[in-house]
Order: sequence, then C-alpha cells, then structure tokens
Amino acid sequence: MDTISKIKREIHRFSIHEFAFLKPDEVIFSDEVRDLCKKNTCRMYGTSWACPPAVGRIEECKAQCLRYQHAFLFTTLSKTKNKFDLEGWKRAHLAHEKITDEVAEVFRFYDTDALVLSAEGCRLCKKCTYPESPCTFPDRMHPATEGFGILVIQQAKACGIKYYNGPNTVTYFSMDFLNG
Repeated sequence: MDTISKIKREIHRFSIHEFAFLKPDEVIFSDEVRDLCKKNTCRMYGTSWACPPAVGRIEECKAQCLRYQHAFLFTTLSKTKNKFDLEGWKRAHLAHEKITDEVAEVFRFYDTDALVLSAEGCRLCKKCTYPESPCTFPDRMHPATEGFGILVIQQAKACGIKYYNGPNTVTYFSMDFLNG
C-alpha cells in the first residue's frame, strides 16, 4: 500500500470536515494574498515566525512547497452562536490547531521533513520571539497557509471543498506537504 493510501486510512479518525490530495504544482499561489498580509488585517504581519515577512518571499515559499511530491488540503468545521461569537471562533481555531497537530504527526511519521501550514498564524506563545530570537517551538509552529501566498478560497474551489459552510459556522483550513 502506498503512503497516500495509508494516510487516507489514518486521517479518518480525526474530525476533518473535507479534504483533498493534490500535486504541489496544482497549488494556487498569489501575490494578492501576500498583499492582504501586508495590510495587516489579522494583526500578525511582522509579529510572528509563522507569518510574513518571516516565512520568506512568496517565491521562496512556493519553491519550498514545490520540492514535495504531495499536498493535502483539509478543513475543520465548527458551529458558532452567531457571526459575532468571538469565543466560538477562538474555540474553533484551537480545535483546528489540535487537529492540525495530530495530522502533522501522521504526515511526519511518513516524512520527517513534511511541511505543515495552518490557519491564522501561530499562537503557541503569548509573545512571539520574532525577530529578536529564534522560534521557541520550531517543531510545533506551523506557518500560515495564506502567509505562504496560497490563495485558499480558489484552492478550495479547485479541490471541490466548500470555503463557506453556511451561517453560524467557521471553516478553518490547513495544508500539508510531504514526499513518499
């Protein structure tokens, strides 16, 4: 049984909403996403090792992704009380990150050098060491998918994955890359 078939069998134990395997050369990169990062709407730009500019130029991020043989896009889905339920969004994000960590363990079992990207940058530390000191948890920190310049909205559509799952829901995305 090949690696992807083994991974597909293993990931069903996680609360993944939707997923797709694709080739890294099918990943949709865009300067538009990085431009949004620079506008700092999420307030993470220049504050974290998981986000631009720390992750490198978009060309470097793309080259890093393209050195792998497989890409895996997945989502988690959570209900919220309403669209203003910030606590619900936080709980959903924490749950998504836990699943991202679990999926990362599976991928790193098959490829110790797997690249794991997640949602909204890293929040492992109250205050990131960027740029003064190296990352405190480099093995647990997952760069932001969008920070790598991946256009998640279009990527989801290309993979047949819903970006929007209805009112009072939040959908988070992660993307993993591996060889094998």
